Amino acid sequence: MPTITTQFGTFDEVQLKALKGVIEEINHATRQIEAHNSQIKDIVDAAHDTFKIPKKIIKRIAKVQHNQSLQEEVAEFKEFEALFEGITEVK
Repeated sequence: MPTITTQFGTFDEVQLKALKGVIEEINHATRQIEAHNSQIKDIVDAAHDTFKIPKKIIKRIAKVQHNQSLQEEVAEFKEFEALFEGITEVK
C-alpha cells in the first residue's frame, strides 16, 4: 500500500484513489465544457452567416440575456462613455 508525503500532507492508497477519481471527474467535466464551447461556436458562426451581425455582438447579447444583466450593461457603458469622453477632452 503506497503512501506519499508532500507539502500538502501524507496520503495513503485510499486517499490517492479518491484523488484520482476527483481528477478523472474534473477531466470528464472539462471535456463536456469543451464540447459545449464548440457547439456554441458553431451556433454563433451560423447566426453570423445568417444575420451578418458580428460574432462579438451575438455572444454579448446571449451573455446579457443569460445573466439577465441588461440594466447593468447599460449603466456600465454609460460610465465607460463618460470616462472616455472625459479623457479625450483633457489637453
